[in-house]
Amino acid sequence: MDISLNMVMLIVVLIVIVPFAWFIWAEKSAVSKKKKTFQKIAQSENLKFTKVEYWNNHCLGYDGQENILLYNNLSTSDSEFQKVELDDVRKCVINKINKDYKNGDKHYSEMVRLDLEFTFVSNKPPMTITLFNVDDNFSQNQEVARAEKWLALINKHKYNKNNIVAA
Repeated sequence: MDISLNMVMLIVVLIVIVPFAWFIWAEKSAVSKKKKTFQKIAQSENLKFTKVEYWNNHCLGYDGQENILLYNNLSTSDSEFQKVELDDVRKCVINKINKDYKNGDKHYSEMVRLDLEFTFVSNKPPMTITLFNVDDNFSQNQEVARAEKWLALINKHKYNKNNIVAA
């Protein structure tokens, strides 16, 4: 009786645990492949990241030698890589889009999108890098702090005519 009860418990535990373990392994494998793809694209562009960050389905890297920022949203299979030459950036700002809700006499605000918006010295059109979109990921994990950290790095390395050294 004890052996059959233990076997039933073991089978039930395996039926519950194995799918969770498989989903976790599959997700980590997919993210690992996407990280490798991001690194391969960086290598093909001759970029060597001095700073790189992965979160949710996003990759953002900075090459200090070339002064280039490379971004990719990994949630879509055909996603494009966005390359920003910081020597050409005039201004970068954080654009936080909120949606307001009202429930009786209580007001709520929820972040819907968080972008870094670039304007350039040259005639290139403005560019937007989306760091958070509620449609891609429902959970928030310090996105505002992450955006502020990258904005500080961008402002430190962006085009500044006062920093140009005469040849």
